[in-house]
Amino acid sequence: MRQNTNQHQPLPLFTASICSLIQLDRSSDTPLYQQISDKIREAILSGQLAEGIRLPTERALASALQVNRTTVMNAYNQLAADGLVEGHVGRGTLVKRSQFNYLDDNYDANGPSWLFGLPTTEREILGPDARMLSELASVGDVIISLAAGTPAIELLPAEMLNAIFADVEVPTYLGAIQTFRALGARVIGVPTDSDGMRVDLLETILARHRPRLIYTLPTFQNPTGVVMSPERRRRLLLLARRYQTPILEDDPYSEVYFEGKQPQPLKSLDTHSQVIYLSTFSKILAPGLRVAWLAAAEPMIERLTLHKQIFDLNTNALGQWTVSEILQRDSLIDNHLAKLRHYYQNKRDLMLQAIRTHLRDAVRVNPPGGGFHLWCRLQGDVRARALLREATREHVAFVIGEPFHVDGGGQQHFRLG
Repeated sequence: MRQNTNQHQPLPLFTASICSLIQLDRSSDTPLYQQISDKIREAILSGQLAEGIRLPTERALASALQVNRTTVMNAYNQLAADGLVEGHVGRGTLVKRSQFNYLDDNYDANGPSWLFGLPTTEREILGPDARMLSELASVGDVIISLAAGTPAIELLPAEMLNAIFADVEVPTYLGAIQTFRALGARVIGVPTDSDGMRVDLLETILARHRPRLIYTLPTFQNPTGVVMSPERRRRLLLLARRYQTPILEDDPYSEVYFEGKQPQPLKSLDTHSQVIYLSTFSKILAPGLRVAWLAAAEPMIERLTLHKQIFDLNTNALGQWTVSEILQRDSLIDNHLAKLRHYYQNKRDLMLQAIRTHLRDAVRVNPPGGGFHLWCRLQGDVRARALLREATREHVAFVIGEPFHVDGGGQQHFRLG
């Protein structure tokens, strides 16, 4: 990939009719500052606003659009947080674009764009048969490579995470809870049962709180191992579309299934680009191989690419080359996955047998059909914290249930892995 070595000279004030660029829908549920930010973002990414152009002052744009100055200030702040504009004392707010943006004229289409974590086609990054996306039906989705783990959540646009509500399952992956809270999101829990997230309860939450994001692990959920039923998946997508709330589908375990066919991802049912799909190679190749990938509609990938260049410019290059080489050898990855499933199924069965033999009626656990975890509930009044203290004396450790809950529950649960 070639770097753009052109020296950008400051351009004059953007003098085109601002009202023709930003058409506000005052009847929309989308806040005005968000509409302004989205329109300017589209103009920057499309090249209509070139790098170095000076935007109108907050006061001038507020007057032209007949909105409060604070509304424009919030829009500019969001664009600055996304790395699209920057303010300079005495010069105003200038358009800023990365020299690595894949929409630039100097972008080398023949270069290994995935090596820089930039958008690419599924064939380039995932091997000849794009096996990891074989069930994703959405048209026009683009892939971006990432460092594995919660850093992928940190790349989400600021308006999804900053001082807003995010819906998560209860219980859910503790790393996601910690990351959302660290980024300022107010996390709301949605109960789960043996069929996954209770979408019948979700609708009330969506109507009342208008969260900006729904986070779910619908396949072999961490920590419960539950698989969301097909009916609930369809209902979840319907609600997400009705309330215009994007879904972040975290799917690290779907390749580790023990019986029958591999469950289809929620993304495979997504016909309206509501789902941001996140997966990883760490769980199926090697824990130390910190390479993940994300699939979403192209406009979302454009925004995530800009965020990535700020927080995570270069995903582990050696790790990406390793993944690419492995995935291009069909027999190697197929044989490896077959052995992996057999190995973890045996480990699950051994652990379940040990629980039945040694704990008997003291613990209740539902055998998962895949994934890495057993979600256990202690019977009677025994608390997981008390059991952990006893277990550590025998050099045994597990994760208590409380960190997986956003509502203070989980005192009698623990996760084995």
